[in-house]
Amino acid sequence: MLALPGDLTNSQTVREIGEQIAEYWGSLDTVILNAGTCEYVDARQFDASIVEHVVRTNLLASTYCAEASLPLLRAGTAPHLVAMASAVTYLPLPRAEANGNSKAGLRYLFESLRIDLAPEGIEVTVISPGFVETPLTSKNDFSMPLSWPVEKAARHIFEQLKDRPLEINFPAAFMAALWPLSRLPDQVKLEIGKRMVRSNPPIKD
Repeated sequence: MLALPGDLTNSQTVREIGEQIAEYWGSLDTVILNAGTCEYVDARQFDASIVEHVVRTNLLASTYCAEASLPLLRAGTAPHLVAMASAVTYLPLPRAEANGNSKAGLRYLFESLRIDLAPEGIEVTVISPGFVETPLTSKNDFSMPLSWPVEKAARHIFEQLKDRPLEINFPAAFMAALWPLSRLPDQVKLEIGKRMVRSNPPIKD
């Protein structure tokens, strides 16, 4: 094990971590990009800095890590790049402007990379979980239907990764309900979203 703590939103720090891994191991076979955060937006007092912070943490940090890890994967055996997106990308949800924005961008980034990296034999998996019970989601002030304990989610991801699928999403019951909703016309999605908006959103989360 090699533990290299650092701020992944700092591109220079990530570059230095990549260099240390290269010196220590020389290559990587699997890279899982799992760093992330979530903050909610109050549209009545829209704060662009919230969006900036979440995008920097969820999307840009993963971009920096991809840049640092791709040379290591090219030197590895059966290279596999894994990115953590979210089920929020399937359907616009209230107050999710920051998180959904970052995760949708991350999904597009890695689905495009999958195409470009295929000739090199680097496989790419995108993970799209529903609600997982973590210290981060424990701060949510709304119900989380069909949520999974973090240990169960981790075991499921680990088992699925053995087959290197293009995408891993769970839980199945949550996805079975969410996927059809994502295919509805935009006007219907708007009406669904409006019904989910709380009458008294917080001043700031």
